[in-house]
Amino acid sequence: KEAPPNEKPEIVKTHLRNMIIVPEMVGSIVGIYNGKTFNQVQVEIKPEMIGHYLGEFSVTYKPV
Repeated sequence: KEAPPNEKPEIVKTHLRNMIIVPEMVGSIVGIYNGKTFNQVQVEIKPEMIGHYLGEFSVTYKPV
């Protein structure tokens, strides 16, 4: 769904950490499940992320 100019698109929440990022996803914002909760920092899909997995951009542990 397209967002109006100067506004962020709606966040899409997903549990699919093994989904490969495809060109149609560029520009969207994704909330990725980390095993306990959806990550606090939503991920904005950029062109250089194409071909990577969504799970690569969501930390599953708490940094010390």
